[in-house]
Amino acid sequence: MKNGKMKLIGSVLSVGGFTILSRLTGFLRESLQAHYIGVNVVSDALGIAIKIPSLFRRILAEGAFNASFVPMFSGLLASEGPKEALEFAQNVFSLLFLALLGLVVGVEMFLPELIPLFFRGLAQTPERLALTIQFSKITFPFLFFISLTAFFSGILNSFERFIATSSSPVIGNLFIIAALIYLSPTAISPGYALAVGILWCGVAQLLWVFIPCQISKIRIVPKMPRITPNVKKFLKILLPAALGSSVVQINLFLDITIASYLKVGGISYMNYADRLAQLPLSVIGMAMSTVLLPTLAKHLRKNNRIQALKVQTVAIETSLLAAIPATTALIMLAHFLVEILYGHGEFTAENIAPTARTLQALASGLPAYILIKLFTTTFFSSGDTKTPTIIGAGSVALNVTLNLLLINSMEYVGLALATSISAWVQAFVLGYILQKKDLLGFTNSILKFLRDLIVPYGVLVGYLWFIVPRLDQYLRGIHVSSFFILPLVFLGGTLIYLGIAYKTGVFSPKRIRSSLGEESL
Repeated sequence: MKNGKMKLIGSVLSVGGFTILSRLTGFLRESLQAHYIGVNVVSDALGIAIKIPSLFRRILAEGAFNASFVPMFSGLLASEGPKEALEFAQNVFSLLFLALLGLVVGVEMFLPELIPLFFRGLAQTPERLALTIQFSKITFPFLFFISLTAFFSGILNSFERFIATSSSPVIGNLFIIAALIYLSPTAISPGYALAVGILWCGVAQLLWVFIPCQISKIRIVPKMPRITPNVKKFLKILLPAALGSSVVQINLFLDITIASYLKVGGISYMNYADRLAQLPLSVIGMAMSTVLLPTLAKHLRKNNRIQALKVQTVAIETSLLAAIPATTALIMLAHFLVEILYGHGEFTAENIAPTARTLQALASGLPAYILIKLFTTTFFSSGDTKTPTIIGAGSVALNVTLNLLLINSMEYVGLALATSISAWVQAFVLGYILQKKDLLGFTNSILKFLRDLIVPYGVLVGYLWFIVPRLDQYLRGIHVSSFFILPLVFLGGTLIYLGIAYKTGVFSPKRIRSSLGEESL
């Protein structure tokens, strides 16, 4: 640990801060995409071409390594020391390198057959199908680089060096932004510029975490892997861990698969809305799970259940403190957000309302998405990968069923709503089972926390409903740029909400620090 000690709350703020910066640059990227491309066959094709490697990324990278590699590596680091842990990491890296190389080469060879197989609805629009295949050939190798990025990030996180890993997405977004700005005028179309930018993003992020590992003398390079007992254990839990922690992404992928049958634009509405919904999900859920996972793994490996539940309880409270108002803001200000961020250039006024309605449907499941990340983290840290996998499979089945029931009447909004409903069901079942296994600190403390949250939450709703529309009208009246209006609105809401939460005792940095003090870490 840096300076011998590191508090969980400090790590979360560090990761969360860089994740916010990542999402802000991501918003700029999406805003530029909306400006240059808009909603059409090109944006639909790009949506699928980006979604394909993203799905594998969630399964092989965030899913597999955050759920299986990180706990094992952290546990070996704590019990056996760096030498044994790094030997295990070397063998896993070599296997991963070969598997990814084979996967990327194989998929690239058969993309013209795979795209029509999984996205049958594209056959109705041949131009969209052809563009999806062309863009996917450029974007799919991104998987190779970003999965290796996740590997080295997991190692750095286990050594509690979070800066490089949490800042690497910012670097990746900057490369995509550069591609859009500088390649769009010269490329065949801005769509190709964005596809090339995605590939650049993967290479840049890998170098961003690989170099700090080399500087720290963590020398891991491709070699002939050895199948040791630890590697066998890792392989045994890899598949269920990856599937169980990636259900939300699988559901979103199925949404896009079914959305391929909709008219042109449906896929784009879902992708633009998903980018907005991902901001709080990433800031809260990813930051918590990134820091919480190795910490929980260490406590549970040492059978320190009380301290593990203490860490988990504060993580849930902190997550809900942010997730509940974030959900409300996304729902109440959906039209406002879409108009400011996307409503320019090729993204026309008629695209705003469909994107906003889709955002509202996706945002309704935000607290559930975050709870799923935290709950599955606890399962995997305790060594149970089977239970969340079974529940995750049930959630996928429920999502597909709801998709088919809602698509005819609600189109893309119905697909987004189905994802939210299935996420709430999954979160409830995961929490119920954890409670039965005495692995969930959902006690009277959290119930009291939720009751105390009513006052600051009520004030926030009043701010969003009454003050924001009038503030927006006033600022536009004095010709303040729309890009300045958004941060002013959210800064005001954040200060009001946290200020009242602090006054009422719901938000207490001192209590969080004492709960997650040095002795717990």
